[in-house]
Amino acid sequence: MKLFLISLLFINVLIGYYLYIRMYKPRKLFTDRFSMIMSACASGVLSLSLAMLSYLFLSIDFTSVAFFTTTVGATIGILFGALANYQSLLSGFFHGVTGGIMGTMLGAVIKNPALCSLPGVYAKQIDQNVVSFGLFGTLLVIVTSGLLHFALRV
Repeated sequence: MKLFLISLLFINVLIGYYLYIRMYKPRKLFTDRFSMIMSACASGVLSLSLAMLSYLFLSIDFTSVAFFTTTVGATIGILFGALANYQSLLSGFFHGVTGGIMGTMLGAVIKNPALCSLPGVYAKQIDQNVVSFGLFGTLLVIVTSGLLHFALRV
């Protein structure tokens, strides 16, 4: 299970790096509105997926993981927000922080379904839920990066 989560984390980091490099080259051509939408989408989805996978991978307490993933989400948001003449820096920061917090909470519910008063049947399927939500998060990052890549081509 740990190897699976490490590979998903690695794939998401590589996709985020590729997307950042791909958006960095034509950054002078962005309008303010387009750059804000691009930074919000990229930082929100990437930080959500990375935070969820980090919470599922790390076995430490909730507050430490929440602080770590929120910091990572804020960093991702600042990096993507700074691509467009620093106009969308604040938007990327807030979307990155929000994605980091939401990913941490989603990971907590996946690991402990009793937090949302889900029946005890779901507690037996934690490994299956980790795999399915991990793959769904990675698929969401792939689709979002593909759409952003297509938006740069048009």
